[in-house]
Amino acid sequence: MAAAREIVVLGGGISGLSLAYFLRQALPRAAAARIRVVEASSAAGGWIHTAHRDGFVFEEGPRGFRPSRNGAEMLRLVEQLGLQGEMRAVDAAAKARYVLRNGRVEKLPSSIMEILSWPLSPAVIKAGVHELLTPKTTLDDESVYEFIARRFSPVVAERLLDPVASGIFGGDIRYLSVRSCFQLLWDLEQQHGSVVRGMLLGGSKKEDRLLDGTVKSSFVSQHENSISVSFRNGMSTLVRALEQHIQDDTMSELVLGSRARHLEREPSHWNITIENQATGTEERISASHVFSTLPAFELAPLLSHTLPDAAELLRSIRFVSMGTVHLGYHDAVLKSDGFGYLVPSCEKERVLGVVYDSNAFPSQNVTTPQTRLSVMCGGAHFPAIEHITTSELEALARDAVQRHLHIDAAPDFVRSVVLRNCIPQYHVGFHRTVAALDTQLGRHGLRLGGNSLFGIGLADAVTRSRQLALAFASSLGQQQQH
Repeated sequence: MAAAREIVVLGGGISGLSLAYFLRQALPRAAAARIRVVEASSAAGGWIHTAHRDGFVFEEGPRGFRPSRNGAEMLRLVEQLGLQGEMRAVDAAAKARYVLRNGRVEKLPSSIMEILSWPLSPAVIKAGVHELLTPKTTLDDESVYEFIARRFSPVVAERLLDPVASGIFGGDIRYLSVRSCFQLLWDLEQQHGSVVRGMLLGGSKKEDRLLDGTVKSSFVSQHENSISVSFRNGMSTLVRALEQHIQDDTMSELVLGSRARHLEREPSHWNITIENQATGTEERISASHVFSTLPAFELAPLLSHTLPDAAELLRSIRFVSMGTVHLGYHDAVLKSDGFGYLVPSCEKERVLGVVYDSNAFPSQNVTTPQTRLSVMCGGAHFPAIEHITTSELEALARDAVQRHLHIDAAPDFVRSVVLRNCIPQYHVGFHRTVAALDTQLGRHGLRLGGNSLFGIGLADAVTRSRQLALAFASSLGQQQQH
């Protein structure tokens, strides 16, 4: 029999680590005999991994988080962990964005004068007028392409939204849900009848309070409009801080190198079979409450016998793989400012875009001068990323920067990494899948976090973890009252 309120969190990525941290905050110490985080790999952090090699710093996973979108809880976490002094916003000189058009890297306009000279301006202005006159849909969801083509034009969908969707989700705009992937656009149409009208009226107003009702601190308010932020020594800084808090808490435990193999529901608790990855030995543990932050495709087989309908829903969620090639130069070979450029799928390239890391976070440059580039590949339009060789991947990246950025110099550092099945693809009607899973699993005391369902960004993951912890603490309080 499980000890009273013994909690197990499956998955030791940013979702699981932050959830354990928030649970400990939200619960009185007597309310949980133990919070145990179970992670299959030998290191915590999930996809987050900052690599320091040969005088270069590169992110092998997420390179930052976006406070401007759902980032208040993440900023508060940074503040609570005492990492304010380590945090770095994208450099002001790197805020320009670029896009590939007809094989050339073009700057997206950021001023009235630039808009007037932008080749796509006539088409975009015409689309904006059309959008103001287009009635809102009666559908409960549609694809990103259908939404943008209907409200604006196919040109806006293919030239502007397509590269953004590829850069964020690695996805196909004809498959991705606008309601789940670009909820702001969906909400503006629903609330104002028009995206343009809604934006002119100020868009969505930011709340002045956090999820627990406390007023946002000056630190949170100051930074929540930032485009993207990281840390002086990379995103692993956040992982290490959370990991340390768990290790310092005598009532919490981080179990690395142990994979969950079976989940069995008993009337009053869950039985979880975990396997030690090094020895192959299995251990059966019990918990009154289980939180899963595992990817959908990892959780599904654990529930095949206990909750087959939920397992089937989890299997329906597609994932794509992403590859990144890091190119480092001990010289200032990049002649462009800005954050980087994205590539529309209609350009028929094999890269999704290039991030100018040395521009975005110059504080991470180990030496001066230094150029750091991250070439992104893969996603829905290039599934072959899972099968090409390392040399082929690195060659196509070098070819892209030579053609697009005119960098002929050989890099001083090259390293590639392929993250398999790392980004979920939220299909049209995905909100119904999320609601069904939340209901089916919540009924049995299994609560879900992670990026498979609640947003793919780091800030989304942390916000969901905060929501889970607060809701769980509230439910315990209600039980005690009765």
